[in-house]
Amino acid sequence: MYNENIVAREVLTMGFIKGTSREQITLMPDCIDDYVSADNSVRLIDAFVDSLNISSLGFKAEPAMEGRPGYDPRDMLKLYIYGYQNKIHSSRRLQKEAGRNIELMWLLGKITPDFRCISDFRKDNTVAIKNVFHEFVSLCNRAGLLSHEAVVIDGSKFRAVNSDNNCFVKSNVEKLIQQADERIEKYMVELDETDKKERRKEELTSEDINSVLKYLAKRKSQLETALNDLENTGLNHVCTTDPESRLMKTRNGYKPSFNVQTAVELDNHIITHFDVTSECADWRLLADGINGAKKSLGVDKLEGIADKGYGSDEVILSCLLNGDTPTIYPNKGHNCRTFKFEKSNEKITKKMLASSNHDILRKCIAAGILPNVLKRNDVTLEVVSIISPSSTKYVNKETGEIVTFDEMKASGGIEREQVKINSKAPLQPYFERNIENDTVVCPMGQTLFYAGPACPGGKNNIAERRYHRLSVCLKCRNKCTLGKRRVITFKSDEIRVLTDFYEKAASGKITKKVTKAFVKLKSNVKRKKIVILRYFPNQHRLRIRNQVVEHPYGTVKRWNDGYFLLLKGRVKAAAEMALTFLGYNMKRAINAVGIKQLLEVIRA
Repeated sequence: MYNENIVAREVLTMGFIKGTSREQITLMPDCIDDYVSADNSVRLIDAFVDSLNISSLGFKAEPAMEGRPGYDPRDMLKLYIYGYQNKIHSSRRLQKEAGRNIELMWLLGKITPDFRCISDFRKDNTVAIKNVFHEFVSLCNRAGLLSHEAVVIDGSKFRAVNSDNNCFVKSNVEKLIQQADERIEKYMVELDETDKKERRKEELTSEDINSVLKYLAKRKSQLETALNDLENTGLNHVCTTDPESRLMKTRNGYKPSFNVQTAVELDNHIITHFDVTSECADWRLLADGINGAKKSLGVDKLEGIADKGYGSDEVILSCLLNGDTPTIYPNKGHNCRTFKFEKSNEKITKKMLASSNHDILRKCIAAGILPNVLKRNDVTLEVVSIISPSSTKYVNKETGEIVTFDEMKASGGIEREQVKINSKAPLQPYFERNIENDTVVCPMGQTLFYAGPACPGGKNNIAERRYHRLSVCLKCRNKCTLGKRRVITFKSDEIRVLTDFYEKAASGKITKKVTKAFVKLKSNVKRKKIVILRYFPNQHRLRIRNQVVEHPYGTVKRWNDGYFLLLKGRVKAAAEMALTFLGYNMKRAINAVGIKQLLEVIRA
């Protein structure tokens, strides 16, 4: 029978590639190995997992002697590594893929574990999974993929398994309990009135009110438990679902999260070390990152490159005493990091100089002698004499009593006097801006330049722009203000800003703090010696930080559906991140040397 629709469809598809008919009989290969190419990444996963000593890593590898046998830990580990390498984290999705994915059929021998078994394996073998991550780092080290020169350390926030409603801040819990009590009282009154009168259609029933009261009572109990936890722990907030998580600042505000730290080597950008912490800031985590990377790389000394968030002087000094190189931004306005010690007269021996004990090394520095570990080109030591602030005394002009600064201040010795202006009046009583040239002329006739935006928006935002010229303002006798850094702010389309500083100063309306009733006793001033240790970080090395450590985090977060974790607790979260970083490292290693060379290293 002639069918116009069929003919029309055949005419339309004549110019396209057509597939095989579903009714066509095909001869499929008998061997499933024919479906997996020689350069497929599943062959690397298979060889790597088979080379591991499962029992020594911490997996429960004993087969069942009776009952239904369990799954081989190697097969479950292969399944998870494949899943995290291909952005599949859900145990239910892994179960589905095991039954339809030809690569997983080859990898697992066509077994299809239940999703509960898959999920339990990840939860029950958290420590062992992290050990597997370190085993692959060791493999990369044997393959010559890792740089032993330096690592870049950085941290990022990952959302914990804890909703915002189950995270309580100490300053707000008592208020929430009071609100719950008020709402309970309100609904109790409404319940009594509902029982007495006839209900309208739009009003709540007694069942509805009882349901609300039940929820409020449960919420109040939860808040009271959280308040007790806050009082017992001394913390300012608590997360009830995942108590090990903390409220951390993210791009979406303050959320219950974990701070994931990584150390990335320079050559192939492979993650050599990671840690999941509850620290809200990176301030004290530099030494831990460097020590973890040293253990993974098998070196005694290492350079750790990090941003300003790791700028704890105490931690930086600790890294220097370990023989490491903490490449951190220097102190603001300087080209070095400065550490001060009170000078001691302790006798220092050669054994003390060669020691690795931090307390002994600090004694050497305090004595004015550099220990052996700090005899390097980027470290200097200097002994200086300064005035001891505690030795400064003041004499009362009336009574002749000698007092300290605090006693002088408490007795009202600090008074105010008028600021004297020893210059002629300014040329104009205003600051005037030239929008075309983006400059400002001050009342004394000097030109000021753009000094950045006064609010977020960037350099191209004309609104709220600041102007100053410190080299001119420091020499100006009029100064227009008492501050050392004189900055004038202009709003959008604002041309002129008036100032009456000179008139107020000339009329005696501007004052400053002085000591009138007391005189500083100069003869009683004592000097003390201090030791200044200076460390000069190589700031050129900081330029490579972003290009090394940022893209691994970006890649991992895309694999992790943004920033969210699936498991509760630091240990379980560490296992989840170990699988993620392991999958990332495998792809980096494959791109660097190829599967063939990695297989040769495994079999060697």
